[in-house]
Amino acid sequence: MRLRTGAAVLLALAVATLGVAGGATVPPSPAGAADDFSAAGPLWYLEAMKIPPIHDSGITGEGVTIAVIDGAINPAVANLQDADIEIRQLEGCPDPADVETTDFEALRHGTSATSLIVGNSTADGGAGPAGIAPHAKILYYGLLQEGCEARYVDALDDAAAEGADIVTMSGGFLQVNDQLSQEVADSVAEAMRSGVLVVAALPNWDSLGTAQLTFINGVINVAAVDGAARPLTRLDGTDMTNDDVDVVAPGVDVAGLGHDGTWGMSTWSGNSAATPIVAGLLALAKQKWPDATASQLTQSLIRNTGSQPHELQWSSRLGHGVVNATRLLAEDATQYPDENPLFKDEQNPSFDEVYAAPPPTAAPSSSEDSDESLLPWGIAGVVVVIAVIALVLVVASRKKTRGRSSV
Repeated sequence: MRLRTGAAVLLALAVATLGVAGGATVPPSPAGAADDFSAAGPLWYLEAMKIPPIHDSGITGEGVTIAVIDGAINPAVANLQDADIEIRQLEGCPDPADVETTDFEALRHGTSATSLIVGNSTADGGAGPAGIAPHAKILYYGLLQEGCEARYVDALDDAAAEGADIVTMSGGFLQVNDQLSQEVADSVAEAMRSGVLVVAALPNWDSLGTAQLTFINGVINVAAVDGAARPLTRLDGTDMTNDDVDVVAPGVDVAGLGHDGTWGMSTWSGNSAATPIVAGLLALAKQKWPDATASQLTQSLIRNTGSQPHELQWSSRLGHGVVNATRLLAEDATQYPDENPLFKDEQNPSFDEVYAAPPPTAAPSSSEDSDESLLPWGIAGVVVVIAVIALVLVVASRKKTRGRSSV
């Protein structure tokens, strides 16, 4: 169950989180400026989460597959060269990579989201977005592009069948409200049973609709904070709050592509930017702790927020807190309960629908299960009897015909 306590403690931890160096807490300044990493430019999220030393240690998402569900994408940009990206075609959807490269409005969202996972730090004209998990494999689905008639379940089911470890979707508001159905819940349940982590962006401050997956149990719902760990604000200047936020991550003025009408590095903001960062962090944790289940990785994600160990807490501003890459990788995820903690009683699918043990298979009839030959020792007894009969026949045969053998 999502916890609903500890907002004040979480806020204090959040302000300190983005000032963490090697796990030590840096006291926040009154104005927050001393802890504001945004002064470092669009790549501030790397320093804030201490990503370079993680990559230097060999944790890069290698061996992990992430399905990205978004709009059109420009895989030819310099930033995505050498990235392992497989475009998955959905029936009823245009090819998401077959879009004029000058159509920045159509391409920038999906291209930017992907760059925050596997970007190579270059772009036209110089530096570019750096991916959190640059060596992860991407399965790309253009579900959210204009003219696509496929459904979320089509993409999710295919991703699970193709071996995705993580599925992330930034967006999908309004377009798919009519798909908030039992079918979607069933598809998510099946993916989670298969060990897939499902990550989704919450609506932004100016969104009019509802995210497709906000009310689906077990999904990791993500919101954004800035370089001082402050949540996004609404148009009226008040903080964004959401009863379904699970974690928050850097997502304000972070590196992107195409947002300034070029394929050089630009900035973008929103929960859409924070979500692929969380997906990338989970890929790093999946590589570091390969024996951990999806539920244990989810437990670790929400338990290791903030700048220091703490009990599970929650607030409508920050969820369970600001993600912390250092602590997420330092703590062995297998120590946590193998139980997804993000279930609410009033939402679907229910916990039992996803994780309840399958019903026992029907017992064989008495005429069958009374046959000792179905047991290992019964089989051995039959072999002994056959061997004795064979020996008798061999001896008898040798008496009749010398030099002839039976097998």
